[in-house]
Amino acid sequence: MMSLDQRFAALELSILPTWVYDHDAYRFRWANAKAMEFWRASDRDELLSRDLSDISGATRARLDGYLRVVAEGGTVVEDWTLYPRGAPVTVTLDGQGIRLDDGRLAILFQALPRQPGVDASMVRGVEAVRHSSVLVSLVDGEGTVLFHNPAALRALGDAPRIDAAFPDEAVGAAIRGVIAAEEPWTGEVRVHTTGGERWHQVEARRTTDPVTGVPAVLVQQLDVSAQRRAEGQVEEQGRLIEELNRSLALVEEQRQQILTLSAPILDVGCGTLAVPLIGRLDAERGDELGERLLPAIVARRASHVVLDVTGADALDPDGAAALERLSRAITLLGARPILTGVRPEVARALVHTDLTDGLLVLRSLGHGLEASRERSTARRRA
Repeated sequence: MMSLDQRFAALELSILPTWVYDHDAYRFRWANAKAMEFWRASDRDELLSRDLSDISGATRARLDGYLRVVAEGGTVVEDWTLYPRGAPVTVTLDGQGIRLDDGRLAILFQALPRQPGVDASMVRGVEAVRHSSVLVSLVDGEGTVLFHNPAALRALGDAPRIDAAFPDEAVGAAIRGVIAAEEPWTGEVRVHTTGGERWHQVEARRTTDPVTGVPAVLVQQLDVSAQRRAEGQVEEQGRLIEELNRSLALVEEQRQQILTLSAPILDVGCGTLAVPLIGRLDAERGDELGERLLPAIVARRASHVVLDVTGADALDPDGAAALERLSRAITLLGARPILTGVRPEVARALVHTDLTDGLLVLRSLGHGLEASRERSTARRRA
């Protein structure tokens, strides 16, 4: 079997720079004299030893696509801006598949000089599209892909029709329908990509195929998956906050109900209100009780209020102070406070306050109710 040097000996004297590129190894495997001149190599060995693995992702995707085309017997012809020793040179590359000595597939490239009169801004525009992270495609009226930039090739692969990228068939139909429409079509849609399902912002607008001159569709896609995830997280957080607020409101409602049940205001007749205090009495609970009890005294014209602490926990200084404030407020409204059910531990807390000065203290709730009835009866007789 002939070696590369033997097979391409006829191209050694070609006026076109010609080389064999091994995409698997990212190296040149053969080059003629014009190619060495083009790539500014000191000699053939220096050129063949160059490591090209630091190419950009866009260039790698573009060459991946070329390799798939030539593997099927096709030929690729595209303009490239190459950078031998860092100097930009725009050429038209003609590529076709060849087999290396070890049987692997490589690409035989021939570089044709750029045609005169090509505008520099056009060259820059083409390179910008090829290196853009935006997916750019050109499709015909049937949805057949005429062109993918490298970003589109990486994301969408080499499916022959644009419809294959969209799970929703209506999206493909909308893109094809742009040719007959006056306005572009845009949408945020799910897309099948080589990296899994993503969300893309898609814009499709009518244009003309510069090669054939027939109407075509320019399709641009921007990956917005991260934004969608962020919006979903914000929405989920909002939902959780709303649920938390509802839970807190329910807890507060239940707390108020518990406070009411643990200190009910009972109208026992004869102008007397009885308030059995159960559990802990602190400043907050004392204020809550005052907010309910004082309006009740006025509304029911109560003359006596029996505060029964039989079921109350041992009072701390804050609880004793709360009870003292409540007693004074009752007095200021013209009612007589009566304290009943005082246990030893409650008594010890009350001796450090002025609560007992002028306050009627009785042994039990029954004694308090009896005393309030007697005083009410005596007042009516008087």
